[in-house]
Amino acid sequence: MKLQSHLPKQASWLYLGPVLNVLLVLLMFFLLGSSFVIQSGVAVKLPESASRLTGFDRAQVITVAAGSNNPLYFNGNPITLEQLRIELVNAKRESRRVIIHADEMTPFGRVQQISNVALSLGCEVAYATQPTKQ
Repeated sequence: MKLQSHLPKQASWLYLGPVLNVLLVLLMFFLLGSSFVIQSGVAVKLPESASRLTGFDRAQVITVAAGSNNPLYFNGNPITLEQLRIELVNAKRESRRVIIHADEMTPFGRVQQISNVALSLGCEVAYATQPTKQ
């Protein structure tokens, strides 16, 4: 005995909905994908460099802005050099990697102070730069 369905046939255009959902998700991923790059949240003009370092995902971001007293930011929050040591000790449980976003007008001595604090706590330090313009 052959079984027959008494349900009405569904139109093929009903299967278009899930396909459109997948396409929209992919479109949003590629449009927003550039914002997944590590950003400090504070505008600085990075120095240029031809070198490139990879593998510093999930790193803590220390930003040194240009200005009269070179304000310091840890993951976007303003802090002092003394508070930086405490924050790095607490954040070291998550990641030992630190990226320093220093404005190109920041004195090198200030950047070296921050590097020494991070290195004394056993952190790996990298300096953020932008690619050279060709």
